[in-house]
Amino acid sequence: MKAPQNLIEILLDPSARADERDDAAMDLSEYDDESVESALALAACDHAAPEIIRASCGESLAEIWVRRGAVNHQILAALSGVSKLEALARLERNNGAAPSNHSLQARRP
Repeated sequence: MKAPQNLIEILLDPSARADERDDAAMDLSEYDDESVESALALAACDHAAPEIIRASCGESLAEIWVRRGAVNHQILAALSGVSKLEALARLERNNGAAPSNHSLQARRP
């Protein structure tokens, strides 16, 4: 696996191939760094990005939150469309409840 900074660069590079950006988004779910969370949020909210990338970013953000045991509600609220759907679906798979009712702690930036 590549270092997170290399993955972030690929994810945020609009000239990179969509499959490379999507792979980077998925691989970034393994890192708990604030810069990773910020990059995933930025790409997830980029409506110019292909939906597959935005979806993977939403899921990766949720993976990080589940592992940390804390949802960043500011980022979750900023997500929309497929990125939000994927994040919510992943959170629901973890707890069987919507984020407003789940046991993960709120995390304030």
